Amino acid sequence: MKIQRIIVGINETNTYILHDENTMAALIIDPGDEGKTIMRYIDRNSLNPMGIVLTHYHHDHTGAAEELKNKYNCPIYAHKKEAKGLQDPEINRSISVRRKIISITPEKLVIEGDVISIDEIALEVIHTPGHTPGGISLKVKGSNIVFTGDTIFSDDLGRTDLEGGSEEALKKTITNKVSRWSNDTVIYPGHGEISTMAAVKGRNIQYLK
Repeated sequence: MKIQRIIVGINETNTYILHDENTMAALIIDPGDEGKTIMRYIDRNSLNPMGIVLTHYHHDHTGAAEELKNKYNCPIYAHKKEAKGLQDPEINRSISVRRKIISITPEKLVIEGDVISIDEIALEVIHTPGHTPGGISLKVKGSNIVFTGDTIFSDDLGRTDLEGGSEEALKKTITNKVSRWSNDTVIYPGHGEISTMAAVKGRNIQYLK
């Protein structure tokens, strides 16, 4: 499996494209903006997108999702608790910051423990609420790689002051799930640099012991 990071939009969101190097089947995680930039990479490498996975409903992680879905005729995956926020442009904040509002109805609603499988790629869904009610992280099965969305970054935690955010829920997520990930876990966050849990813990992020 190959992972490509593409930084898009004014919020410098990390879009990740995973593909099976044998079949060229691909998954797109958090296409936040610049659909044409993402398409150029996909088409240049002759990839076949089979799904789009949204870690949460905010506009900077979803802005190009419909464009890519229509181009490649592939379903959108999201946690079932994100459905309302994905559909409502006030909740996903697109109505206040984007020229085009975002209202998405995912074809595939997932929950904790589900596995999103595309050929040799398998992502285990980990429900990590706090930044949003249905925020998810995605662990590559059989590896130490986790895509964390805006739950945790290399040097900070996700914010909780936007609609649907909960400091209490995020604290529980960090304490009960994230802090238990092994030190060699590699985190691919929604913004910023790729890191390891050892490095993250070494920066004394709140709640991580």
